[in-house]
Amino acid sequence: MGPNQAPLFPIRILKISLWFTVFFYLFFLIFNTSFTIMGVDVGDFLKQYLGAFFGVYLSTTFKVFSVSLFLHLALFSLVYLVYHFLNRKEVSGYVLSLSVLVIECLALCQSMVSFPQIYGEFFFFRYPSFASFLYFLTDHTSPGYFSLVLGSLLLGFLFLLFWQIYLHKSKESFFALVHVLVLGLVHSSGYYLVGILYFVILFWQGKQYQRIHIKSYGLILFLLVFIYLVPSVWNQIEALTHSKEKGKPPIFILSADSLRYDKIGFKIGGKSITPNIDSFSKDSFVFHDHHTTIPRTFPSWADLLTGQYSMSHKVRDMFPSPEEKQRIGSASFPTIQQMLHGLGYRSYAVGSFAADIFPRANFGFDEVLAPNFNARIMTVQRTAESQLFLLPFLTGSWFSGGMYLEEMDGLSTWGDGSRILDRFRSITKREGNSPYSVTYFSSVIHFPYTPAYPYYKSFTDPDYYGKYKYLKFVDPTNSAVPNAEETKQIRGLFASAVYAFDAEFGEIISELKARGIYDEAIIILTADHGEALYEDVHGQGHGEHLRGEAVTHVPLLIKFPKSGIETKTDHDFFGITSSVDIYPTLMEYFGISAKSKFPGKSLLPILGKTDWEEERSVYAETGIWFSDTGDHFFQKQRIPYPNILALHQVVPEEDYQIMITDPIYRETIAFSKHRSIQNSNYKLIYIPTRQGVVFELYDRKKDPLNRKNLYPHHPDAAKLKDILYKTVIQWEDATLAGEYLIPSSLSETNEN
Repeated sequence: MGPNQAPLFPIRILKISLWFTVFFYLFFLIFNTSFTIMGVDVGDFLKQYLGAFFGVYLSTTFKVFSVSLFLHLALFSLVYLVYHFLNRKEVSGYVLSLSVLVIECLALCQSMVSFPQIYGEFFFFRYPSFASFLYFLTDHTSPGYFSLVLGSLLLGFLFLLFWQIYLHKSKESFFALVHVLVLGLVHSSGYYLVGILYFVILFWQGKQYQRIHIKSYGLILFLLVFIYLVPSVWNQIEALTHSKEKGKPPIFILSADSLRYDKIGFKIGGKSITPNIDSFSKDSFVFHDHHTTIPRTFPSWADLLTGQYSMSHKVRDMFPSPEEKQRIGSASFPTIQQMLHGLGYRSYAVGSFAADIFPRANFGFDEVLAPNFNARIMTVQRTAESQLFLLPFLTGSWFSGGMYLEEMDGLSTWGDGSRILDRFRSITKREGNSPYSVTYFSSVIHFPYTPAYPYYKSFTDPDYYGKYKYLKFVDPTNSAVPNAEETKQIRGLFASAVYAFDAEFGEIISELKARGIYDEAIIILTADHGEALYEDVHGQGHGEHLRGEAVTHVPLLIKFPKSGIETKTDHDFFGITSSVDIYPTLMEYFGISAKSKFPGKSLLPILGKTDWEEERSVYAETGIWFSDTGDHFFQKQRIPYPNILALHQVVPEEDYQIMITDPIYRETIAFSKHRSIQNSNYKLIYIPTRQGVVFELYDRKKDPLNRKNLYPHHPDAAKLKDILYKTVIQWEDATLAGEYLIPSSLSETNEN
């Protein structure tokens, strides 16, 4: 075997891989593409988007195709090596293609059992006749079955490779081992363009492997193994370089999107769906009547982290304009993270798809390990979702991949918490005992309720076979109420998602205890908002109305350092609290003086008590209505404005973010919001309509579903109405026109 030997990977492997990739890419693009997202037709949006930014779509296609090409090059090269080492005979392209196809089918089955929600549209909207196959897989198999087969194939190949090295110690076998390690590095890092470049060099100069000295292969192998260990080594080195200052406890704000208060400790069949949170509650102060200020993710977090109402800082919906989002983190609205930075804290944000709000505004984090959201990313996701054979690799269900397209990190149907847990662990390992804070935001409970295997089976009906078996498809225009069986299944999915988050939470607490930082850490568990689950006429979702307890009533548990504030016997507080209380609580704990006044109150003075000494009221408002149609009760009680597809604009200058930039629309949204003020006993809701302002007053304790309107005859009606008006006038600088509250921007426009 001299230096002029033919390359180990002949050029025909490139040709077969390319044709295989092109065929299946076009096949799935034709037969598995639609303009429907979760049942909602976005054809008009895509026409507008693609017409204006067609180049972005082309770059998206190139990106997804490139990943597919690299993966097929890798698979074909590995399969070719197996046949080469087994019999050293030329193997046909059909045999190679069939072998790769079998591997991809096994990987697809493993992925479908792990994350059936990702394939929900394919099986329930596009090809429902195939749904029985998915049912069979999830009912009678586990991901482990397919992982065992795939793992055995990989281990068998590695054994064959090492056996060749042991027997012959040839350059050919050493080169093959280097090849496998390089592919592993590319696969784990997701640098697919580097991988393609590697294959270009391989097919161009592959025969030169015989010119490399056998000892050089040993050095190359050593370097590759070292590169595998670099992240771990670097974390250890970085931890040693960080300061170790006493008296500055690590701070963890742990949150789950849509986590309802009443699900904490909730039992199904005698089994709590939150066993880890139940255990944590014994070490923490529990605030039993805690409420969010606005049941939409972006403005809710903006309120919590600035300590100010959305009506003050103006981020009042999920799609703020550039001017609105720039107010977050400004001198007028500094965040918790910015204030802690002055004490030497580094701050991190970690989260899955709903955490896409953190990169979109200046919340003051030093590092954000969370997906972004914009029209470009959404296009990548829709293109990639059509490629069924690609999804197992993109979602990491196939041997720890999942880093190829960072855009897939924001996939709403991918409810696997293990990927963000790994990021959390890397931070705690890196930071050591230095002062730092982590805001951890899980999205598994957010609709479409997508816990991974085995959690999606935890509290659902195994005999239910319908479109809600694995997830709850969302259509904001559909006001139809599911039947009793479907409602039970949807609630079971939600409970299973809560159970999955509780497992994530348990992993976090175990990590903190293992590192010896649990006792002296500040740990805050809460949620951005709750969720309606077809109670009475409330429908499903959040942000559209303020009736009932489900959408604003969320958990709040705080554990302080044992050396500072030890949990007392009376650690259950039943007075009403608000998400804007967290900011002043932390400011007081760290002795940070704030220039601004805050609508919230520090909770430190009432620790160990059970209620406020004086009566207290808290404020909340609705989010944006995404749809302008439907027979929902709130659609009949609102000032209409266009749906989100008509409201939004894709702004290229803001990285193709989807924003509501028209000032008229923004003002109309602010004017149209439902608002509420509530104390421990009653809730008053302000509802502006074209016919006038409607008020609803409910007894929270006797009527938690808010069915019986007590307004205007109840003696507390006038008092709560007065508190509501004073609150809005104070914090929004609003004015009154009759009974209508006119936001400051509108009143300024009218004056001009």
